[in-house]
Amino acid sequence: MFEVWTMMRKEFAELAGNRRFFLVFLIAVLAMAFIPSLTYTHHHAGLGGIGVTFLAFYIPFAAVIVVANTAPDLVLHERVGHTLDYLLTTRLSDRAIFGAKVMTAFLVGYVAAMLAVGAQLLAVAILSRNGLHWLYLAVPSARIIVFGVTAGASLYVAVVGTFVALRVGEQRAAYMVTILSVFVLAVPFIVGWIPLSLTTQGVGRDAEGLAIIALALNVIGLRLFRRDMLVLYLQE
Repeated sequence: MFEVWTMMRKEFAELAGNRRFFLVFLIAVLAMAFIPSLTYTHHHAGLGGIGVTFLAFYIPFAAVIVVANTAPDLVLHERVGHTLDYLLTTRLSDRAIFGAKVMTAFLVGYVAAMLAVGAQLLAVAILSRNGLHWLYLAVPSARIIVFGVTAGASLYVAVVGTFVALRVGEQRAAYMVTILSVFVLAVPFIVGWIPLSLTTQGVGRDAEGLAIIALALNVIGLRLFRRDMLVLYLQE
């Protein structure tokens, strides 16, 4: 665990000097905060409980945007600087190298989502001139979306983005595959395999399923890490 924490500190230090990361982070937070705020203030009278719950889906989007950018970047930056080659030859465990990158991207995305929630509440208070109120956080199903679905989606994208970037050396390809993985999650709902339900029970079931998928992929990604093969691949 100490190795993972040490590696995470290194990852955060690298992100602190990445201007592109901060730009994407800021855009994701502000966009996912003000777009639904404008929708709410302009159509407040026509939004019922279901409509307010739909506004909560902007929060997982904020996390996904940030994680989809951060997870591949954490790997590709080290590939370009050849520091990944060095890390793979050290005594650091696979869990420390792979897990730290996943957890860093996950935490960054989740923090972005929580900041977007705060910015939404503040923006609605200013635009509506009705003062601060809980908005969709007063709805149980929306709270599950904000905290549960956001966590599951962030972890899922962090695992996929990290694993793909380790296998794909081209930046654009890594980003595209990571984003595509998000659309794959929507396929069961689009084709009707899983009925979309905004009830507390339905959203809770979906959040649990997403968490299970993300955790399973994390275990699979760690098992397929294959340090020896990565060293040979990076040397080519």
